[in-house]
Amino acid sequence: MIIREEFALVLISLTLVLSINMVVASRMSKIPMRGGCFRLSSEVPELHLQGEAVVLRCVFLERYLSRQGFSQNEGAMSFLRVVDTGSGESIPIEERVRVKEQRRRLWFLPAQARDSGTYSCEYRNASYCCASTIALQVYDARQPHLDMISYPMSAPHGQNMKLSCHHIKEFNISGNLTWYKDATPIASSMNRTRYRRETNTSLTVQNVGWTDEGFYTCQLQILFNSTEYTVTRVIKLSVTAPEPRHTLPSATATPSHSSVGLETVRPKIVDPVNGTFFHSTLAPEPRHTLPSATATPSHSSVGLETVRPKIIDPVNGTFFHSTLGSSLLIMCKASSGNQSADTTEVTWLINGHTVQESFLSSRVLMGEKKVTVENGVNYIELGLIFLELFEEDTRAEIKCVAQNHGGREEVVVQVRLEDSTFMWFIVAAAGTVCFLMMACVILYQLLNTRRKTKYMLARQSSTF
Repeated sequence: MIIREEFALVLISLTLVLSINMVVASRMSKIPMRGGCFRLSSEVPELHLQGEAVVLRCVFLERYLSRQGFSQNEGAMSFLRVVDTGSGESIPIEERVRVKEQRRRLWFLPAQARDSGTYSCEYRNASYCCASTIALQVYDARQPHLDMISYPMSAPHGQNMKLSCHHIKEFNISGNLTWYKDATPIASSMNRTRYRRETNTSLTVQNVGWTDEGFYTCQLQILFNSTEYTVTRVIKLSVTAPEPRHTLPSATATPSHSSVGLETVRPKIVDPVNGTFFHSTLAPEPRHTLPSATATPSHSSVGLETVRPKIIDPVNGTFFHSTLGSSLLIMCKASSGNQSADTTEVTWLINGHTVQESFLSSRVLMGEKKVTVENGVNYIELGLIFLELFEEDTRAEIKCVAQNHGGREEVVVQVRLEDSTFMWFIVAAAGTVCFLMMACVILYQLLNTRRKTKYMLARQSSTF
């Protein structure tokens, strides 16, 4: 009886371990492995200037390990420089006075142009290895590379815009932070009355105008081991035009005396409401024929009406799938119709707000606008970058908007986490298997005990 009980306990323990391994394997099977290490997606690249303090941190890897339940004391994090062969090599000994590993960070004090390259951050413990890569580009001069090292932001004309000094939480700041507009300190600029410092690390531009476009730099001094270093962050601010209002003049009507001097009120759409979905079957869209560059225009083409932009990709209702905690890039590609790319504005909205004003502003940003020409047609591409995906992102309405004087087009997309439902299914299946195995063992023990009791009673009766 004791042997059977021990056997049952061992069987239950093995079943539980097997179930846990099934759950872990189902998650890890989606992550590629190379060189005995699971390889996560690459981190967001770091672009900096020579002579400044730079710190590399593998955010995606750290958050992934945290969700997997690994604490900082269970393993060690190390940084390797990726060479041309794809393997990693340690930081040279002669560079370790300037390049230091400390608290899962790689510090360059200060950074040099020769530090540019790809680095691998690897986490290892007794039985597990996981890694990701991060690219570092250090420029030796500031002016030619402002577009590369700057964070692109846009603000509608006439509104207030808050600029924040990004990614400085790692530093021990000494003294006050200084803001510059192009090369002029904000405190001594001509427009200083329209700038407001809400916090020590942010600057608000009030009533944004066309002259506010340009590069804004926040500069600060930090302390590391009692030595002072300089850190700067550059923001490229673009000012967008407010949505144009089109006045439709009457061809024959003469304004009455009562209408003279009245302010024009914009029309209001009563039905349908914004966001309404109409369902129908797919039909081919009309194709707009672009006039040949060599053809002679006819009388009907003179004064050609402006054609509204067309969003080529993504299509309305597209779902972008990714895993929880990973990064995600969504691209929007639009054609400018018969207009130049400069007259067409492409942007992203989240729940009807700009990216900077949305609840995702801390971990979502827009990429640089890219203009291409294909077969004589101008195309505009703009990316939306999720630094890390959360569950709440699946409930956000993400909208790409393209507009010019000919009109406006919108496309709504959403984000889905591809393994959330599957994970719950695996966990439920593993739990069910464990329950059935335990029920079978207990039932077997009960029946076997009852059978043995009957045998003992029968034997005692025969003896008497």
